Amino acid sequence: MAQKVAAFRRPKKKGHLGVLLVLITLVVFVGLFGYNSLALREQEKELDNQIAAMTEKMTQEEERTRDLQEFETYTHTKKYAEEVAKEKLGYVYEGEIVFKKDE
Repeated sequence: MAQKVAAFRRPKKKGHLGVLLVLITLVVFVGLFGYNSLALREQEKELDNQIAAMTEKMTQEEERTRDLQEFETYTHTKKYAEEVAKEKLGYVYEGEIVFKKDE
């Protein structure tokens, strides 16, 4: 009869500790993944801001380049040479009358 009683007993559950360790490990990995995901999103926002700032600076530099190219073209004209001769060197055309302020 001892054998029949033993057959009706429930077998002891094994592996509770293993399942618990697996669950804890999964929770830790999910937590780390979430934390790293937030850090990467913040880094992405910072990089987007840097890209926007660099794009704005590039636009300004392109505009400055166009202005310098226009000025270079202007400096090769006769009109520019006349302006420099009059303003800096005091040259005038023959027969031209120049009025000066008394200081």
